[in-house]
Formats: sequence, C-alpha cells, structure tokens
Amino acid sequence: MDSLQVFVAAQAELVRYAARLTGDAAEAEDVVQEAWLRFRAATTARVLDEPKGYLFRIVHNLVLDRHRRRARESQIFASDAAIAAVLAPSDEPSQQAHLEAKDELALLRKAMAQLPVRTRRAFEMHRFEEMKLVEIAAELGISKSLAQELVIDGVEHCKKALRRGD
Repeated sequence: MDSLQVFVAAQAELVRYAARLTGDAAEAEDVVQEAWLRFRAATTARVLDEPKGYLFRIVHNLVLDRHRRRARESQIFASDAAIAAVLAPSDEPSQQAHLEAKDELALLRKAMAQLPVRTRRAFEMHRFEEMKLVEIAAELGISKSLAQELVIDGVEHCKKALRRGD
C-alpha cells in the first residue's frame, strides 16, 4: 500500500482519535491534515514497518505540541499583560502635578483677590460663568468695550502673577 492509501484508509479513525485528544472536531481535522503532510514527507524518505501506527503517533505528537504551544503562549501573554498593566501610564496626574496645580490655583486666587472689584467680577463672569461681553456689560451697567477691557485686564493680571509665582 502506498502512503496515500494508508492515510485515506485511516483518516476517519485518525480524526476521531484527534477529536478525543483535542476536544474540538475542527482542530482535529487540522491536526490530521498536518499529520498527512508529515506522514507523506516521512514515507518518501523511507519505508515504514507500521505506517498506520506511525500516523497515530504523528497525530498524538501534534496534539501534544499544540497543547504545549498554547500553554507557553498563555504564560507569555499573561505575563506580558501583567507587566503592561504595571508599566502602563496612569491617567491620574502625578502627585507632583497635583501639588503644582494646587499651588497654581492658590496663586490665581491671590491674584484675583488683588483685582479691583469690578474687574474681578467681569473676569469671573467671563471665565467661570462663561458669560458673553454683552451680558457682562448689561450685568455691570457698563459698555461692551469697557467690559472687554476689564476682562483683558483681569486676564493679564492673572497671567503676570502666575509667571512671577507670587
């Protein structure tokens, strides 16, 4: 019997055997196909005394190899995921950034406290209450251009105070 005839005669039995070992019929088919390629290569190089037994041994070894490869991959990917989780940068600001922001906020509050009342109020309405210049002017009973000037003065004063750090 040539190698193809041996394989075809044993194919259904090989698939059932591989399915028992893998627990997956589709994977069993893949294993048997790969076994055929290895079996064909082996039979071209030499004559086998027990070709059917050799085929079953190939299937067994292929299933073991797949199992070992999956175990190794899961170890690698699991350890890579754990390492990545530790090394991944956090979305949270660092303690230093938090302290710097806190200091900057204190400077900003101090600078705002130094502003004249009307300038501070115009600045607060524009920056924090998101009011338009026309609305600020109406609220304070001033012109739109004066409201704009007050907001600009407040912004400039705060920028300078932050640059100086006082």
